[in-house]
Amino acid sequence: MAWSVRVVAATLLVGALTGCGVLSEWRFERSAAAMEQVARTLGPDDSGEREVGAFVFQDVYRSEGRVHFVVGDTAGVDPYGYVWSPGGVPVDDDETDAVASSFKHLQGHWYWWSDSY
Repeated sequence: MAWSVRVVAATLLVGALTGCGVLSEWRFERSAAAMEQVARTLGPDDSGEREVGAFVFQDVYRSEGRVHFVVGDTAGVDPYGYVWSPGGVPVDDDETDAVASSFKHLQGHWYWWSDSY
């Protein structure tokens, strides 16, 4: 009985930490320096799945002076993750596409990003 209580407690703790973002924040803080190193050296044609720090990103790619680190997507359509934007605050100023991008500043040149189609 004690073993099953520990398993349930551990599962609830991990769920709570993940749900409130604590685990994601910790992973980002632990990985930010390695992510920046990748962002600074990533070539224009380099993209694809990549393990960096405490993350395995679905895709890492350079676009419009920014580097996107794709953590996942919602319903297989709307990607989200981190953006390194050394040229300033990223904005969604392309009114010709059907994508709405949002950005939330984290620290330095780092932003949390999500696209909605």
